[in-house]
Amino acid sequence: MINCGELSIAFEQIFDLYVLNGDAYKSLGHKTPVMIHEHMINYWPGLFDTKSLKSNMIKQLVNQIGRGWGKYNDEFFESPVEFGVLLNPPAGNSEDLLLQWDKFSEEIKSKNRFLFGEEIDKDILGTYFEQLVFTHPAGMSFHRARISDSTLPLDQMGKPPHKYCTPGRANPVGIPYLYVSDSIETTLYETRVALHQGISVGKFITKDTINVVSLRNIAEYGPFEIRDRAFDLEEFTLIRPYFQRLEQELSKPVSKEDIHLDYLPTQYLCEFIKSLGFDAVEYKSAMHPNGYNLAIFNDSKLECIDSVFYRVRNLTYDLQSIPS
Repeated sequence: MINCGELSIAFEQIFDLYVLNGDAYKSLGHKTPVMIHEHMINYWPGLFDTKSLKSNMIKQLVNQIGRGWGKYNDEFFESPVEFGVLLNPPAGNSEDLLLQWDKFSEEIKSKNRFLFGEEIDKDILGTYFEQLVFTHPAGMSFHRARISDSTLPLDQMGKPPHKYCTPGRANPVGIPYLYVSDSIETTLYETRVALHQGISVGKFITKDTINVVSLRNIAEYGPFEIRDRAFDLEEFTLIRPYFQRLEQELSKPVSKEDIHLDYLPTQYLCEFIKSLGFDAVEYKSAMHPNGYNLAIFNDSKLECIDSVFYRVRNLTYDLQSIPS
């Protein structure tokens, strides 16, 4: 058993983020009053065990922890709140970064391709990316799939040759990266194989540790994980929307209808991450819930050890009606 008062020191930086405010639109996107315990549940979904603890129990827990906080008062825990730094952001905040990204994206797609007037702040980004690095140890397995009529040999399961390399979300035309997924299921979804089609799935093993800039599940970072990553809580609150935007852009499925110019901003971003010496960038799969993908720059650290052929025998569609 842990005394709630003993947790006050750990939570005081979290409490310091909040100020009284009529809604939490800036952080949660809706203009409704939100109490501090409700905000913590929604903004940091992994902070409390919501399967075991109901909302009113978490409210009591937060209140008890708060009683050891030097600024404690009853009104604060009984009134709507919002992050103070989002209501009064300093210069260089996430909105500035998002604006930089939008201007840069427009410029690289329609004005200048190699010399920029609206170049993104690489010094700031480089620091942030270094704080988002994860390492996957040797022996980790990943998968890549290719539509085929029979089992493809191991040497055909890797990245395509330069002359056949089409542009993707991460790679420019003619510069191939090795795209792999965390599971067979994820790579099947990513490939979007059709009913009765055949597909070869290669299993890749990391031969060495790979250093990965991870943009997946940014919204699931809890306050203690954020601090473990050497981020200041206020700083991360400001830049989280920017990370989420980058993750969304990388996760978008590549479509035949896409204009290849739309890939240029994320291709530039990945080239920049590669230039920092990292082996890959990791992002959430938009096609498979809980799955994730990696764009591997340095594929010499992986080896394809198996290739298995499958035939799709059934597809299941899960439909949701959209109000008109």
